[in-house]
Amino acid sequence: MTGCVRVAGVCWAVSTWLALAGCSGTLRHNHQRDQAATHVYRQPLSVIWSQVKAVLREQGYSWKEAPGTFVLETEWRDAGGGTLGAAAASRYLVEAVSVAPGGVVLRVMRGDRVTQATGVGYVQGTLGDPSTVRGREERSVAVSNANASGALPTRQSYARDLELELLLLQRIDPESAARLEAEARAAHP
Repeated sequence: MTGCVRVAGVCWAVSTWLALAGCSGTLRHNHQRDQAATHVYRQPLSVIWSQVKAVLREQGYSWKEAPGTFVLETEWRDAGGGTLGAAAASRYLVEAVSVAPGGVVLRVMRGDRVTQATGVGYVQGTLGDPSTVRGREERSVAVSNANASGALPTRQSYARDLELELLLLQRIDPESAARLEAEARAAHP
């Protein structure tokens, strides 16, 4: 019996350690992401902007850019279909702003939209007797309604994308990203 208690104790200790290690990893990542949101870059704006475009290109986005500004908006990119005919897409709005003295901040907003198809091939209820006029009419209406399709209103949402901002920091300023990682490890061992 004591062997079972020891095994149970060891299992409890290991599972607790694994749970805490997972929590620490999440806390470290969140710390880095939140600090990246306030990072001020010291590189020239043209260097930062070329890296922003390179990262977006790698992720499969194309964009429109206002001439003479450091603002771009990507085209919608298919994010893969969901269940039951849902279609999802995403896009980004990226802005680089100069701040005094000689710094640049990046702000990334991600837009997501979902469109849900409805009424595809579903015949509801029992159909009338096909030998009667009324039964044939009921069948005709049911089949017609089953083939009707439409879409629920498109749902769109926009939010700041701190994950992409952290990725950009890691790409554009790896030394600062490494410092943030060290801070996060110290804050959340």
